[in-house]
Amino acid sequence: MTLPATVTSMAESSALTITQQRKRREHVRWASLQHIDAVRPQPMADAALLPLIQAVYPDAGSRELRRELDYLMECGLLTIAEEHETWRLKLTREGIDLVQYTTSCPPGIGRPTATR
Repeated sequence: MTLPATVTSMAESSALTITQQRKRREHVRWASLQHIDAVRPQPMADAALLPLIQAVYPDAGSRELRRELDYLMECGLLTIAEEHETWRLKLTREGIDLVQYTTSCPPGIGRPTATR
């Protein structure tokens, strides 16, 4: 029996330490915000975002990505509109401010420290 890719990647992630898992989650969240910001004012589909995340984490699946996008939505940083099983993603004002370094970064998002 072959497991779907999302299940395989989750099983593989259990081999990572807790710190490595946290860093990966935080980086996926930050990278997602940056990519969504790059296409503003248009919304971005989660299917278009996934290959960009997979460029860094080849084993990332849609389930992992959607879990992190849901977290960002709960933080009020983006909105999700579901259309025919596709998530359309748009940054909120708070999400834009975060990406542009005009507001402090909440815990759980791996935003690099701004350098002057």
